Amino acid sequence: MTVSYDRQATSVSQFAAGLTQSDNQIMDGGSSDQCVLSSVQSMIKQGVKYVNTPIMAWGLPDPWPDPSTPGPTDWDSLDARVQLVQRLGETPVITLAEAPWWMKGMYVGHGKTQPLTADQEWQVEAYESRILDNKMDAWTHLVQAVAQRYMRPPYNVRYFQVWNELKGYYDPDINNYDFTTSAGNPDGPNARHGYTYMYNQVYTTLMNVASSLHVSQQEVNVGGPYVVMDTWSSNAQQSHPSRLVKPYGVFDQRSLNVVQYWLQHKAGAGFITFDASLENRDTGKILNQQPFVSASIFADTVRWIRSLNPTLYPGANTLPIWLAEWYSWTETDNTSLQEDNALKTVTMLQFIEAGGGIALSWNNFGNGGSDYGLWSPTQKAGREQANPWYDSYKALTENFGSGTTLYRTTVSDPGSVAALASQKQLLLVNQTASSVQVHVNNSTIALSPYQVSFTALK
Repeated sequence: MTVSYDRQATSVSQFAAGLTQSDNQIMDGGSSDQCVLSSVQSMIKQGVKYVNTPIMAWGLPDPWPDPSTPGPTDWDSLDARVQLVQRLGETPVITLAEAPWWMKGMYVGHGKTQPLTADQEWQVEAYESRILDNKMDAWTHLVQAVAQRYMRPPYNVRYFQVWNELKGYYDPDINNYDFTTSAGNPDGPNARHGYTYMYNQVYTTLMNVASSLHVSQQEVNVGGPYVVMDTWSSNAQQSHPSRLVKPYGVFDQRSLNVVQYWLQHKAGAGFITFDASLENRDTGKILNQQPFVSASIFADTVRWIRSLNPTLYPGANTLPIWLAEWYSWTETDNTSLQEDNALKTVTMLQFIEAGGGIALSWNNFGNGGSDYGLWSPTQKAGREQANPWYDSYKALTENFGSGTTLYRTTVSDPGSVAALASQKQLLLVNQTASSVQVHVNNSTIALSPYQVSFTALK
């Protein structure tokens, strides 16, 4: 096995590690033990650069539960999350999702909308609902209140994602997303407007707030469309197959259309954001049980966006590309920590090579025996335990973070070993369950099964 690298620059990294507060565990460490809490927060401070939070749900209460009040009344929990990010010295990101129950409704087809009730605030229906057409002003008022509170000192938030996975924007009548600039039917409680219409309303609101606070609009970065890039196991299994076909599946044309339309019709943007996983939508499984093959979905999505004609799709070649969420695990119970680390590291290695930007990790405590996350909830001697993946995530930002010049590498068997090089570091990942001897220029590096190796270059 040979790996060679040279000093010929191929690109400059845009990568930074981040995470999302998808629950309250980084606030309390999953424990009342102060040592555990301090351990978790110390790992965040040392290991990531960006920390994201939604404005409600995922551990946060509704900031405006009573429609009879003139504005939001409950800021305490969101304040605490953003204050924590500040204390840790990270860059805060706010995702403008979800929304109070009384602003939302679920389109059920045939022209009918089911407005939410207070009892449905935290039920599954709430996550299948969008803003009602006649409540868009209330929604932008909430967005305005969030921006006015968190754009100013001491918070100084400058990054905003708009909505989450197009939740509520599926239209059963057309078996597709409502993603256009249509305002829908604001004459009543209808859920018919398109995502890009809502995005543009939010974007304009954020920019107006920035101006009112004497914050340069160039500093405020707003991202969309936050769509899931679905793949299917074959053309035969889906209604909208695309021509973007990879060994791990066929991309859904509907997701691609959302990105293209949004690029064409957005009022403005500071970045593009999407999410994806290794699983095919029709089976919920990784095609052919080859997770290291499927790991390239995130990089392939970046390359597809960059391949779009920038005249037709403004920003496709220039806007930073974020991962709002990303899921990379083997799906095999009792996966070793080493294999989990290797898979996630290869996923990010390829994302970096493709030109990907900020990656926001979700489920940071993991999902069990096939996905270990950044740290373990198991308490030993009053401390949370960093998993091997945490060390790799931290090292990726330190050694291959934004601004780092990347060098060309050549691997004789890329299915077995992945490589990434900069002026100072060589990253090697063994993607197999066997030991491998890797000959690198004039030296030999022994890799144990699924080993992730960062080696200083002279």
